[in-house]
Amino acid sequence: MSHRVSPRFIDSVAGRIFTLYFAPSIPVRGAILYLPPFAEEMNRCRALVAAQARAFADAGYACLLLDYFGTGDSAGELVDASWSAWQADVLTATDWLEKLTTMPVTLWGCRLGALLATDMASQYPERYTRLLLWQPIADGKTFMTQTLRQRVAFLMGQGLPPENTEQMRAQLQTGASLVISGYILPGTLSNAVDRIRIADRQLSHAHIDWLENVSEPGKPLAIGSQKVIDILRAQGVNISTKTFCSPPIWQLHERDEAPDLLEKTTDLFECGI
Repeated sequence: MSHRVSPRFIDSVAGRIFTLYFAPSIPVRGAILYLPPFAEEMNRCRALVAAQARAFADAGYACLLLDYFGTGDSAGELVDASWSAWQADVLTATDWLEKLTTMPVTLWGCRLGALLATDMASQYPERYTRLLLWQPIADGKTFMTQTLRQRVAFLMGQGLPPENTEQMRAQLQTGASLVISGYILPGTLSNAVDRIRIADRQLSHAHIDWLENVSEPGKPLAIGSQKVIDILRAQGVNISTKTFCSPPIWQLHERDEAPDLLEKTTDLFECGI
């Protein structure tokens, strides 16, 4: 093992955010900032993400794992979270990592974190020129609809008065919050996510590595993903894609491994950033 791991809090705009820093013991080759998924997906991916961060650090990459404000071990509650606060957290963590390493930062986003990574790169093209996307959520509205359907199913299962996704969105648009799968979803966050699509971001300056799960080796990307990738390429985005065959960690209640994803991700960075 050629790395050190240290937890630390960093003061951000909304409050202190928790980070876990994986420091290489060999000369630093690059800097990587991890942006996690939303809610329970964040917890389910922690072990896999830590394994990848160790692999990055062993290869010489300074890697910082981030808990957004209102999530994980960071200050605040999820009900107080917002997309703008999370954007500020990304900038704060980037500042810290850039100051430490004097190197540009690659954004590594998983699921909703991938959507945030592309949004940040679109707004700050001079800062973020490389993105690593794990199983990215390409359309925030589709993701929010899927999330709201979890509440629909819960209400039906409990015999409670039914609600549909349109009614829930109407509540959220007033600034109210909803409880979904044990998490409080604030309207300030969901309304922002609803409006974001990767295909609408301006990313022609960036190199993107897009990794997506398939059920069998050799199977193509999902049709929806391929459409987004075609749009980005038509806009001049330098984007490479890889598929991996592993359990969908972000969906599983029990811990599992995804060696194919780790191997392919690490291989992407072995030649340097």
